[in-house]
Amino acid sequence: MSLRRSFILVFSALLTALAAFAAAFSYYSARNEAWSILDFQLQQIAGVVGDGSGLLRQRVPGGASDEIVAIRIVSGDQPAVTNDVSVQFPEKPSPGLTTFRTGSDEWRLFTDLLPERTVMVAQRTSERDELAADAAWNSAWPFLLAIPLSWLAAYWLVGAIMERLQSLAAKVEARGIDEHHPLSVDDAPLEVQPLVTAINRAFDKVRLTLEQQRIFLADAAHELRTPLAALTLQIDNLKQATKPDDKAATLAEVEAGLRRATQVATQLLKLARSENVEQRADFLPVCDIELAVQECLARFLAQADAKDIDLGLVQPAQCKVRIEPLEIAAILDIVVDNALRYAPEHATVDLSLSVEGRACVITVTDSGPGIPEEFRERVFDRFFRLDPSQADGTGLGLAIARNLATRYGGAISLDDNPAGSGLRVILRFPLA
Repeated sequence: MSLRRSFILVFSALLTALAAFAAAFSYYSARNEAWSILDFQLQQIAGVVGDGSGLLRQRVPGGASDEIVAIRIVSGDQPAVTNDVSVQFPEKPSPGLTTFRTGSDEWRLFTDLLPERTVMVAQRTSERDELAADAAWNSAWPFLLAIPLSWLAAYWLVGAIMERLQSLAAKVEARGIDEHHPLSVDDAPLEVQPLVTAINRAFDKVRLTLEQQRIFLADAAHELRTPLAALTLQIDNLKQATKPDDKAATLAEVEAGLRRATQVATQLLKLARSENVEQRADFLPVCDIELAVQECLARFLAQADAKDIDLGLVQPAQCKVRIEPLEIAAILDIVVDNALRYAPEHATVDLSLSVEGRACVITVTDSGPGIPEEFRERVFDRFFRLDPSQADGTGLGLAIARNLATRYGGAISLDDNPAGSGLRVILRFPLA
């Protein structure tokens, strides 16, 4: 059911219930008020009728009477005087207001007991009910008439309110793909302003995503252009080479170029995945970080032995983190690979684990050249390298590592090696 129809039904039902209650209350209040007035009228008639001498001219002998009220006056031993002989008054009535029945009619009776006489004034309850019902109906019918009018009012009011929302929806629908400016919050109703704010935040996310994609495509094109151009040139050289030694050298250059292009493409895909995928912590597996570190060391032992680098875990600790095993492995591989890649021969790369508060801390410390403090934040930018000619790389590793760590609530930072020259990479993740 639409929001408009829901509002109309709810408001119509509410207004109908209120009008019906008001009509019923007005009806019964007016009816009771009419009875009170008629009772007071009986008392007034009893007070002004006197000894009943004026009733003789109104007496109707036998049969029923059309008199509105019936009066009977008893004075001592004198015969009773009445204006309606068809009404059989009680012989010993109680003083005040009572009821009695004679024949098929019920009567409302007021009895005034005076020392010199007894005055009784009665009125048919059917006539009283008729008068009271007329008065009550005249009081209640405006409320009943208001019920269909309230339906029209609800339909019109809801339509007017929803029109403002439709105007807002039209503005959103009319926006072009390149329009990222926020919607005006001031033009929206107060209750809808949080929704407009949320829509603006969504626009900001879309704008940021599109900007990231644009930058990503530009960077990818820039990084792939060089190895692909080199491959084209090397293939031309391979076609022109006639000597076996020249062909072998050129073929080796082609293979190196292919590896370079493959590495760049692979890192770009990893970077795109690390930026665009969101994870929910309650659906993540619990990963044993100590085991992940040991597996990472096993993968890089051969590379460390090739440069005679002392690679090992110097401080183990039991800590578990909610993270995908493949992605913690990717983060550790990037950090350890950078340490081994830039460290000189016979250097040292140490890994350690510790628990600080509610965080698991992983440190990777090397005795290499380190990174100057003013560049430690810039190395997390994509394609940034301090010295592109020093080592083979794409400049994407640390950017990927930071994106992955942030996705799982972690953080990555750089610091000096406390033991001397070199760099310490610090990874923090919340404990499971």
